[in-house]
Amino acid sequence: MKPTPTTPADRIRSALAIGLATLLTVSASAQSADSDALRRLQEENAALRKRLAELETPAKSASSAAATAPATSSQAPAAAPATATTTREDGVLVLSPFEVSSDKDYGYLKTNSMTATRIGMPIQKTPMSVSVLSKDFLDDANIRSLTDILRYSSSGAGDNNYAMRRPANSATPQGGFTMRGFGVNTVLRNGVPRYIGYNVNNVDRVEVVKGPASVFFGAGYPGGVINYVTKQPVFGKSPTMISYTVGDESLERVVVDMNSNMGRKAAMRIVGSWEDSKGAAVFEMNKTNSVTGNLALVPFASGKVKLTFEMEHLESRFNQNQGSWIWPQGWFDAYANPSAALMTAAGSATADAYRARILSSPGNYIADVRKAANDYGIPLWTSATRGAYYQDKNGNRVLDKGFNYTNRGTFSNNVVNTPSLTVEMSPFSWMDFRYVMVRENARFDSLEGTQTPTADGRTFNALTGNSTSGYYRKLNTHQFDAIFKKELWGMKHTLLVGGLFQEQLQQYNANAPLSPNYSQIPGATNPAGNPGVVITGSVGTGGQFAPWVSTADVPVNQVIRDRYGNIKTVQQVFTQWDPGYEIQPDISRVFLYDRTLLDGYYTQYQAGYVNYNGSLFNDRLNILAGVRREMNRDSGQYLTSNFPWFAPPPYAFADQAAYPPSVYNYTPSYSGSYDMFTRQAGTSWMGGASFEIVKDVNVFASFSKTFRLNVGNAGGIGEVALPDIYNAAMAYQRSVGSSSFVYNGQTITSLDQFRSAIASTGALVKVPNETGTNMEIGVKTSLWDNKLVGTLSVFRAERKDQRYDDSARQVAENLNYGNNLGIFGPAGTNAYANTRVLRWRTVGLKNRIEGADFEVIWTPTRHFQTVLNGAWMWTAKTVDNPTVPRPGTTAYNALTGVAKINADLQYGERIENVPEFRLNMLNKYTFRDGIVRGLSVGLGTRYSSETIISRTADYNPRRGGLTSGNFLVFDVTASYPWEVLGYKLQTNLGIYNATDKDYIEGPTTVLSPPRTWLLTNTLTF
Repeated sequence: MKPTPTTPADRIRSALAIGLATLLTVSASAQSADSDALRRLQEENAALRKRLAELETPAKSASSAAATAPATSSQAPAAAPATATTTREDGVLVLSPFEVSSDKDYGYLKTNSMTATRIGMPIQKTPMSVSVLSKDFLDDANIRSLTDILRYSSSGAGDNNYAMRRPANSATPQGGFTMRGFGVNTVLRNGVPRYIGYNVNNVDRVEVVKGPASVFFGAGYPGGVINYVTKQPVFGKSPTMISYTVGDESLERVVVDMNSNMGRKAAMRIVGSWEDSKGAAVFEMNKTNSVTGNLALVPFASGKVKLTFEMEHLESRFNQNQGSWIWPQGWFDAYANPSAALMTAAGSATADAYRARILSSPGNYIADVRKAANDYGIPLWTSATRGAYYQDKNGNRVLDKGFNYTNRGTFSNNVVNTPSLTVEMSPFSWMDFRYVMVRENARFDSLEGTQTPTADGRTFNALTGNSTSGYYRKLNTHQFDAIFKKELWGMKHTLLVGGLFQEQLQQYNANAPLSPNYSQIPGATNPAGNPGVVITGSVGTGGQFAPWVSTADVPVNQVIRDRYGNIKTVQQVFTQWDPGYEIQPDISRVFLYDRTLLDGYYTQYQAGYVNYNGSLFNDRLNILAGVRREMNRDSGQYLTSNFPWFAPPPYAFADQAAYPPSVYNYTPSYSGSYDMFTRQAGTSWMGGASFEIVKDVNVFASFSKTFRLNVGNAGGIGEVALPDIYNAAMAYQRSVGSSSFVYNGQTITSLDQFRSAIASTGALVKVPNETGTNMEIGVKTSLWDNKLVGTLSVFRAERKDQRYDDSARQVAENLNYGNNLGIFGPAGTNAYANTRVLRWRTVGLKNRIEGADFEVIWTPTRHFQTVLNGAWMWTAKTVDNPTVPRPGTTAYNALTGVAKINADLQYGERIENVPEFRLNMLNKYTFRDGIVRGLSVGLGTRYSSETIISRTADYNPRRGGLTSGNFLVFDVTASYPWEVLGYKLQTNLGIYNATDKDYIEGPTTVLSPPRTWLLTNTLTF
């Protein structure tokens, strides 16, 4: 009998019918079994019945097939905006290799990663340590920043001072946080480097790759890579969610997440957020708005091409407390009653002279203490307390826990506008292709400054570290990835070939004039508050604090008086602020926000990479290898000294007649240095393998080699600048009747002689690239159908040849600063007199980290999950530092005092911000029966051993100096789903640092947040 032809729908209908019958049988026999298992069977039974009913109607079946053709996994992709699942002509769903599968994911568990390999590869088979923080985990742990991410990472260490730090240039990490003991400078958003302004409100997951990953993402530190993966449009039903959060210190936050499926060819997702909050300290604030819009198009019925357009706007303005009370009581006691021993050590003849010496300088105080005791290891900083001590208006010493060490009026402002386009296609069964274009326009502005106490115990100096800055970046990125797949010789082969092209204009808006502008301060127009000023019309002239601009709006009779009735000068309003009696001054009134100098650098970056993945023995053995070659090209200094009038070209140093340095405000030796016109290249590579020794248990091993570009030479000077330096020196010599000058003991009479003398110092020697390595072995599990998923690894990582400024050699250099007055003449004679000519750099620093870390996600039932991770890093040391003599050497034996203590600490103590032990746990249990059915409760625990803030005598950990870490902190969460008028809601309550413990994270003296609470209601429809 001839069989009846079947369609794909018929085959699916038959399979569903068989599955339904099986489920009915199993369900009937499970009446006495676990109620949770029975409930799951019943739910699956109902879903199969619904699907079978749909297939019974041909029209509905066709419609359903069309609607599901481009459907994606419910989880967002892990690198650049990923393609949806596509369809072959037979209607079978195919997953793009550029997206991650989520079939087995639930809650905290994510089983695939894009970041580790640039393709969606199971973590179980990847020979690297990979951690994925799901959206559920991010919400439950209240993760809002990079520091928060590292709080629940096995071998991470955060930085409490991160938020207010400048982002600097793209090669400089913003903050002192570490992973596996090394800094993290590679932070990505959808696989593309991002400068500033990471927003977790539109994030679906965060992937963390531990150890060097430069073969996949470019030059970086050996600590690892952090990749923010954003929410993407969903082709299918996806609920709209609106959440409203309230919390401590007037925090309010609204997040709207809306997805629209517009048929089989288009889907759109918009995520918007608004936040307004204050902090625990006065004048703290955070005002952040963001909106991210995504439009995904699948133009062809085959689903083999997908385009995703995204536009993100983020604006954030904030002020965050940058200090704690760390000042030693002995400093205040010494000011009140100077001892004879301290006065003798300081050489002060009178008590008043000694008070003047230490009034604003705890450094002078501790130097005297050490000298008097003949003990140079006594630490200066030994404790930290939240808040600040000062005298209230009645003269009583009080502790103000709401004190903000970041000045009133200071702020940091991030603005990011980033459009992007992703094109993904699968033209052949053996090839997939992706192109990503991102145009990042980022701006960071800040008005900075902190306040520090004086030794009188009553006043503070609010002019500490005041500055304005701006960092702007325009970056165009083009990235290409092609995947080739082939089964050959019993193996599955995957080859990824890609390239990255970037053009970047990085700009720095330099500081305003260092002299504060007091023209708006009470007393500016009053000789009593501005002594020596002469008012001519509306402009002050003469006098130490004469206003620079009009003072017509400041009445002449306005002055500020201290608690004793004395009139304060306009400077003393800030330098002698009395918080117990006076209003806190606003620093924005005396520092200009707009600056005249806009420094810029234009660079081009290119990279090509090839990554191979081989699978054999029925996927039990997976091999991963890759190599990356990258090049960076710098094309000069793009400096604007006073927009729009004075903007010299990058080659201005070569034509100083047309572009005089004193007019255009540039330094010829710097503008013409090797760093400004150079091309650097380097190679990184890795290799590893993972083998399934028994079902769901894999062992793996890998070795990675990374590098970072070290641009320039040891002297920070280019040969193109040498003629100008020589000519400036000879011009001065001729003006004083000489025909030569002396440099490093050599009499210089010609340019060739000068060039040879410079070369003999090593100044022209090219600085080698920095390198890093990571060796790792470990085991991974996904036992019992992913109920126990974990990774345990043992690693050894090194970072060497880091380039940094050698400040001691710069100060001693004959061509620099006051040392060069006999060569170039007094300051102002020419562009080099009394300035830095050679910027000495040093390489050779070598740091080593050895340890083991682990992460386990245990899900015995869908009602309970535990994430447990931790690390033991038994080695965290400096192997070599060329600027610090090693103990036992002749140079070390010649050291005395503090210098010897610092050398001992450099080689004898752990590297800063690297805890020896870390242990973190987050548990979540959902009640499944009774009146509290649906209630979820969670408990998080974080532990860190003691970590070093600084390996210097001031923080001497061997003598009780201040350290960070050494904390055990608890977080508690609860959530409950409910329904009102048919609307589904969920309420979440989180209490973080529940015991209100004072502790420090990172190489800083800033205490971590106190106990805080958040209450969130989420509406889903």
